[in-house]
Amino acid sequence: MKDKKLPLSMHLKELRLRLLMSLISVLIFAFISFIYWQKIISIIWSKDINLIYISPQEAFLTRIKVSFICGILLSVPVTLYQAWEFIKPALTESEQKITLVLGTVSTILFFLAVYFNVFIVTPKITNFFLKSAQPVLTPLISISSYTSFLLNMTIAFAFISQFPLLMVLGSTLGIVDSKVFIRNRRLIIIFIFTLAAIITPPDALSQLVLALPMWGLYEFGLVLIKLLGKIDKKKQVKPVEGGH
Repeated sequence: MKDKKLPLSMHLKELRLRLLMSLISVLIFAFISFIYWQKIISIIWSKDINLIYISPQEAFLTRIKVSFICGILLSVPVTLYQAWEFIKPALTESEQKITLVLGTVSTILFFLAVYFNVFIVTPKITNFFLKSAQPVLTPLISISSYTSFLLNMTIAFAFISQFPLLMVLGSTLGIVDSKVFIRNRRLIIIFIFTLAAIITPPDALSQLVLALPMWGLYEFGLVLIKLLGKIDKKKQVKPVEGGH
């Protein structure tokens, strides 16, 4: 039998091992990122500004911060694999397929959101702010403040990238009726813009840049729910047809 019941101590031991493997992968990638710090900064910063540091330790602490963030991001595939190997024995074959599909879509959306923000959204927003202040003011932006701004925007985009998956899971598990998402479309769109205003820096452009992709992801979630609904209906019809 494949699904042998193991004692709790064995599960905890395996969980500790997989958490340790995930942590080691984070530390390895963080160490590599620490070494190649200059290349990473040259890639992620906006070329329109000259970053400065205003305290002796600021550059070094920012280097550590960026290294760990890169370590976490780069180790996501390893962490997901460890999580998959841990939960896989408890899942049926159909549940494994669904989990693989949702996990793959979730990972793709996550990395697309990170890329979209780091290389498109944040540079354009930064450039807009710089142009709006010129020629009256001279920008003296510290590396710490720019990194924090970039990190906050990236976290916000990574979070909203999972919106379609949360909708699908809520509908599939019966937590929320799929019809609720369709009936309350206007209210949800208002909620999206309100949420964008809360989790982004306090300016209208950042809020709009986050709210519009959230709106698009919400519509994408509706499409996924409708597709899954059609698949479920086909599965329910097949046994009935086979019985005649």
